[in-house]
Amino acid sequence: MRMYLEIEGGVILDAKFKTFGCGAAIATSDVAVEMVKGKTIEEALKVTNKLVTETLGGLPTSKMHCSVLAEEALHAALWDYSQKAGIVIDGVKEPKTHEDDH
Repeated sequence: MRMYLEIEGGVILDAKFKTFGCGAAIATSDVAVEMVKGKTIEEALKVTNKLVTETLGGLPTSKMHCSVLAEEALHAALWDYSQKAGIVIDGVKEPKTHEDDH
């Protein structure tokens, strides 16, 4: 799951995603990008996996990880933006990579 953000003046003007996976993964990605459009970075950081799940009306227990992936993708996109813009965003840490899991 990848998320792409267009940010200007600290506001997320547009957000897009690329997800390979099940319907729950696609749905959580879609909800997450819709939730952050037009929001400030600080407001976007309040979008959590729990909020994404609630907005969807719930997820089966076996699909809860999809909402976690959506939150992680948002944080990774904000981390990427902070690195490219040379700024620090409180609450955003360098994302784990697949290499970190080995």
